[in-house]
Amino acid sequence: MRIIIPQNIISVMSLLEESGFEAYAVGGCVRDSLLGRKPYDWDVCTSALPEETLEVFKSFRTIPTGIKHGTVTVIADSPVEITTFRIDGEYLDNRRPSQVSFTRTLADDLCRRDFTVNAMAADKNGLVTDLYGGKEDLQKKIIRCVGCAQKRFDEDALRIMRALRFAATLGFELEESTARAVREQKSLLKNIAVERIRAETDKLLLGKCEDILYGYREVFSVFIPEAEITRETAEKISLADKETEIRLALLLGNLTSENARAVLGRLRYSNSVTNTVVSLVENKNKAIENTSPAVKRLLNAFGKENAERLVRFKRADGEITPEAEKEILSEISRIIDNNECYSLATLAVSGSDLSAIGIKGKKIGETLNRLLNEVMEGTTANNKDDLLDKVK
Repeated sequence: MRIIIPQNIISVMSLLEESGFEAYAVGGCVRDSLLGRKPYDWDVCTSALPEETLEVFKSFRTIPTGIKHGTVTVIADSPVEITTFRIDGEYLDNRRPSQVSFTRTLADDLCRRDFTVNAMAADKNGLVTDLYGGKEDLQKKIIRCVGCAQKRFDEDALRIMRALRFAATLGFELEESTARAVREQKSLLKNIAVERIRAETDKLLLGKCEDILYGYREVFSVFIPEAEITRETAEKISLADKETEIRLALLLGNLTSENARAVLGRLRYSNSVTNTVVSLVENKNKAIENTSPAVKRLLNAFGKENAERLVRFKRADGEITPEAEKEILSEISRIIDNNECYSLATLAVSGSDLSAIGIKGKKIGETLNRLLNEVMEGTTANNKDDLLDKVK
């Protein structure tokens, strides 16, 4: 089977070959092409040493991205990472090799890779080299380590999360020995930076994650022991809108808002994500009526974006029906489109207007809030003269 290689990648590989080196597209781009997906980016591996790569592309803009490990980025229409075939040295920290050595052989490079589906390379004509059964595993929809799974995870424990992430995002299962090693070596994740675990978890949660979340819940308990991942919870997450904040809120929905904040802080989520998720968890049981006054109060409390997110979260959590979700979201759009009043910013009178007619101090805020409530309830029109007449 052949894959289609973009012209700029063909040009990069051709220049390397014309200089006497081997060059192949490698890894995820080959995998995704075989799956009929558009690759996010294209990586190239080569027999050229880093300094030889720089010489080949001396007329191009180049960036020594990770030259110590053999990687040079060449700007060829778009950035292309070109990495020398390499052999990894001993892993001492369950994450990175203590050293790497360069090789002139493609097979040496492919044997160090994590999973069979990522250990395939393609020449400029799209002909795929597959030494470990990656194509067959794609057809079987399984994630299998290259070689011994226990050794691969001991080398780099983040591969445990990568295995689960690929299974979730591709809708695959883990091959038996790979699955067993994931469970047996899960404690190695304690040696991995939380930022890396968080990044893999985010990608996993946005995939077809029900079976992975529930089936490997003991793995997630290594870094989120507070979360109670039941089959129902995993199903809700997998069926929810593909939005990180909503799926995280469902994952942490059994916690208090204080504990949810602690978990998110430990995993070093941004303040924005943390505050959004905590707000969803905090308002999990908040009743939302499908009436114009109720929806305006919702908009007043949360703003448009977060109000809509809360509605979608509550539908995913089973607190409201899909029909109610549709109706409430439609009412939010109607209110916004018609410029109806739901906040002090959209109220026809301001503090200055009240001050001009003699209302002073804290009475200004109290009066504005009372008028806003009357307007949202529909008992008073949002008209400046009418509103001022109400308080004169």
